[in-house]
Amino acid sequence: MPSAIFKIAEARSRFSELLARAKAGEEILITRGREPQARILPPAETAERESAPLRRLRLPDDLFDSDDAEQAAIDAGDYTDALGIWRGPPEAS
Repeated sequence: MPSAIFKIAEARSRFSELLARAKAGEEILITRGREPQARILPPAETAERESAPLRRLRLPDDLFDSDDAEQAAIDAGDYTDALGIWRGPPEAS
């Protein structure tokens, strides 16, 4: 059973308040006239989000170093798309 009932217009103008009340444990019913339209429920559980999920992967420290010649060529536009292989900078003619 909902602990509070609001019409759509009132719910729209007080939406932040209704979310806070739902988070605190209230069940809120939103109606159009007398017909129920929506229900705002408290969250089932508030699970804490892991702050650094990549930390578990133990990636190498030099993974994003800028000394990668192939990546530097790609960034500079010297990558040969047809072969998919970087063959070095273009030769001067």
